[in-house]
Amino acid sequence: MVRRSHRSKPGLDLISQLPEDLKHKILERLDTRSAAKTALVSRQWKDVWLRHGQLAFDWHDCHGEDDFVSVVKTITNVLLLRTGPVKRFSFSIYREFDTPEQSDLDVWCLFLSRNGIEQLYLGILPHPDSENLTIPSCIFSCQTIKRLYVEAVDFCGPVCAPHGSILSGVTSIIFTAVEFKAKASGIRGVNIPNLEELILHACRRIDNFVFSAPKLKSLTVVYTFSRIELKWFELHLLRIKTLCLTIDSILVRTLHFIC
Repeated sequence: MVRRSHRSKPGLDLISQLPEDLKHKILERLDTRSAAKTALVSRQWKDVWLRHGQLAFDWHDCHGEDDFVSVVKTITNVLLLRTGPVKRFSFSIYREFDTPEQSDLDVWCLFLSRNGIEQLYLGILPHPDSENLTIPSCIFSCQTIKRLYVEAVDFCGPVCAPHGSILSGVTSIIFTAVEFKAKASGIRGVNIPNLEELILHACRRIDNFVFSAPKLKSLTVVYTFSRIELKWFELHLLRIKTLCLTIDSILVRTLHFIC
């Protein structure tokens, strides 16, 4: 009995006493639900999990209202229990049933904006009869975000932008299936000071997204669902190095002036 105890204890120590950076690398290779279960292994693993700053919630297998309610609660609890910064956060859901409430998304993003978020991915495809959620206003004033990827979450812009700037730390933005909604003192004429790359894919009402980006190097606009006026491009043509457009019936009336 003594020998068995002596042999099993080192095995447990090998798992629990792994270097912290190695534990984080292991967690990065697991989906979030599996990573959360490591907290049951030992106190050391629990501490690492609560400090782990890369969270991905890609939910495609929920069935029924009760199941989805539990998903929302799980995400909220996981975030609020963090004891360290969350540098990367991904949430995507493509379902025919429920999607998060706007208030849920607001709570998540407010927490992230105050806890060091650097890479944010939001993909929330609603039911065809439902309206898209909107990007929470706290994201526009967050100074730590560097990469922003948004799919099917609409852009209303902030009510006011301090010093006329939004997303001050962002260098790369990808918007897919986003509608830019005009709003008083909102998204017209704002400055995105460090933006270097902007990709707009299948977006709507792009003319409403009037901004300046002094460091912009690459601009991609593809499969837009509305006509874009020449003056929208004129703001950026002199400084960008790469321009990618789709030439279709929607854009041709504008683009023939550029050629």
